[in-house]
Amino acid sequence: MRFLNRIPWEAVIWLGGLISLAFYIPGAEPHVTLCPLRNLGFGFCPGCGLGRSIAHLFHGDLAQSLSLHPLGIFAVIILSFRIIHLTKLYYITVWRK
Repeated sequence: MRFLNRIPWEAVIWLGGLISLAFYIPGAEPHVTLCPLRNLGFGFCPGCGLGRSIAHLFHGDLAQSLSLHPLGIFAVIILSFRIIHLTKLYYITVWRK
C-alpha cells in the first residue's frame, strides 16, 4: 500500500490527459463544454480551445492548432517537462533507497 502512496499521481493524470487528447479526433463529435465562463454566456475565455488545440497539434495540423489557441504548443511543452520532472523525482526517491 505504501507503493501506491509514492506514485507521482500528478504525472499520471497529466500523461493520461495528453494521451486522451492524442487519441481524440477533433471535429468528429459535437463539442460539449464544461467551461463555466462559456456556460454563463461570456464570449471570451482564456482557456477555451486549448484541449482542441493540443489535439490538432498531435494530429499534425499546426495551423488549426494555432488558430484555436496560440498557447497549445507551449502547454504541451510545459506539461511534458512537468511529467518528466515528476517521474525523475519519483525514481530518485523510490528506486535509489
